Amino acid sequence: MNIMTLCSAFAPMLALTLTVMATPVKASSEFNTLEVLSSSVCPSCLDYQVIGACVWMTCTPVGCDTETSIKVKHRLPDVVVVSYPDTGESPWQELKWLSPTTSLSEGGGQSRPSTVQGMNNPNTKFNNVDVIGHPGIDTIYGMLGSLGYFVDSPTTSMMPYYLSSLDSLGWRHNLPDLLTLDTWNPMSDSLGTFGPVFPRGGFVLQPHPFKAAALAAFRAMHLVTRRGESRLYQPLVANQRMGFWPPKGVDVDNDETAFQMIYPHKQDDAYLWPEFDDSTTTTDPYAALRSDNDNYAWAVWRMYKGCERKGAMLVAHFGE
Repeated sequence: MNIMTLCSAFAPMLALTLTVMATPVKASSEFNTLEVLSSSVCPSCLDYQVIGACVWMTCTPVGCDTETSIKVKHRLPDVVVVSYPDTGESPWQELKWLSPTTSLSEGGGQSRPSTVQGMNNPNTKFNNVDVIGHPGIDTIYGMLGSLGYFVDSPTTSMMPYYLSSLDSLGWRHNLPDLLTLDTWNPMSDSLGTFGPVFPRGGFVLQPHPFKAAALAAFRAMHLVTRRGESRLYQPLVANQRMGFWPPKGVDVDNDETAFQMIYPHKQDDAYLWPEFDDSTTTTDPYAALRSDNDNYAWAVWRMYKGCERKGAMLVAHFGE
């Protein structure tokens, strides 16, 4: 059985199993962990490709032997990023308790004149964001990784990599980002028509609720995929090693990260953001993706490259 046949054989089986497991009984404003698992059976999101080969060498006192293994690249659903306006009201049923309201993190939604941040523009939206290790990493994709044709993810399933309610100084007051050149430089990166990546906080000057929620989610991913950011978070960064090439940090100028909507609608593919170029359109291409309650969740699929280790030393590899 070749590799592509193997992939296609697993997908229907896993989809059937998880569809049976995922019960539809839930509040209309929430989703559950079984639904997250079910949505991760997404061959289009995986984008599996054989791209080359790796040559390994093992030397002993009697000589050296070489062996080859295929080099592949594919995406993995590293985390689920949840964006929601009301603190303590995450739409992920089982994990709502992780982000309760505190004396430093209350309220949310649209900016009001009483906000301590001083952001009184009615177009200013606020979103909490939670970044949680995808449960499919240790189940579905953990099993596939054991076959040798898939690359493992460094993600820990259900690990809270970022909870904005615990990072009130950074998420609500933009510190220390307000002290950086990236925040004040008018040429800093912007996510299409969504808005600037910096400062990486929950307040967004954006009247469109989907774009505001997506930009907040992107900012959180930009943060957690880097080390040493002087914020309260768990870095999701993998080190390159022999036969393993992880993705770079999430940014607007790379194509290694794609987003699959889980809630309020389930998408059957993962997309680079911005998904649409609406800079010159008069219609709203994001209208079909909008949530009635401004709660959103996406699986974040990141591109990994690697090959099975078959020797002591990697002496050559081919294919990008």
